[in-house]
Amino acid sequence: MTTPAFPNGFSSWQKTHFEVVEVLCYIRGLDETKQPKSFAEMIDRTATEEMYELALSLTNKYEEQNEGIKRERSLFDEIEEFVWTEVKGE
Repeated sequence: MTTPAFPNGFSSWQKTHFEVVEVLCYIRGLDETKQPKSFAEMIDRTATEEMYELALSLTNKYEEQNEGIKRERSLFDEIEEFVWTEVKGE
């Protein structure tokens, strides 16, 4: 895994990482409703190594792009928009 540089400090990175994971779980939930799943599959919501890497990568990228920038909106709103853009590949 890529070691974070914490360009805005650990506290900022930790908050960003939490919100990135929240958005990724939300997106996963939207995708899951489109596909029928067994009860066992719905209970096992463990992330894959790829999801861990994606969350870390997105957190580091967001923190680097927003180094020293004061937020205009809530952290979740900014990160939700950022994650959606990154996942869609826009």
